[in-house]
Amino acid sequence: MASDRVRLTREGRVAILTLARPEVLNAIDRRMCDDIISALDRLEDDGDCAVLVVTGEGRAFCAGADLKHMRSLAGESLRRFIERTWIVGERIERSPLLSVAAIQGYALGGGAELALACDMRVCERTAMFGFPEMTLGSVPGSGAMQRLHRLVGPARALELIVEGKRIDGSRAGDIGLANKVVNAGDALRHSLDWARDLSDRPPEAIRYAKTCMRLPADGAIAPMVQGMVSSICQSAESYRANAGRFLSEKESG
Repeated sequence: MASDRVRLTREGRVAILTLARPEVLNAIDRRMCDDIISALDRLEDDGDCAVLVVTGEGRAFCAGADLKHMRSLAGESLRRFIERTWIVGERIERSPLLSVAAIQGYALGGGAELALACDMRVCERTAMFGFPEMTLGSVPGSGAMQRLHRLVGPARALELIVEGKRIDGSRAGDIGLANKVVNAGDALRHSLDWARDLSDRPPEAIRYAKTCMRLPADGAIAPMVQGMVSSICQSAESYRANAGRFLSEKESG
């Protein structure tokens, strides 16, 4: 994939998408948004990728929206750019691929929101998360308002957004913002190890699991959809074979 904003590489069924603007701490502009979406389209069309690891080159995961780029926009063009950053997060979250954010250095503003859009997060202890928009007179516009409270609870989410203070990776793990907290320099390695372990899970089951987690807790709709989803997964030959082995081991053990 030819791009001066992101770099896409593959290791078997694991793909690594690297934000590649280290000179501006991987800040997001419109072209980066478009390149991330194109990379996802390519991986999904390929059909042989199961897990996506998102990381940043250099000293940061992503320092947020490119403020220089944003200052060149106004009115409708500014609104369209903010909408595009939101769409990038939604595109990652709705992807049938499992996604893991490997977070080092800064994950601020739109960068933190990009990490939130991933299914799971591996964070270095020295990384710095923050949502500084309120201190500048605005609100997060790329998905934090919709996603953060699902991870840390409404009260904690509002605290992080309104105060705009940075927290380190260790604190992110304590409050549920990070799934795994690792030593400095180890985020990508741990993320890739985890991704390889997860990459042998059945793609259809992953797709349905991610879809079911977005269902409303409706006592009439949820069980009906869950029944259909589970029955589809359990009709696969691989499930039947695995279930047969499990029963044999249970009976013999």
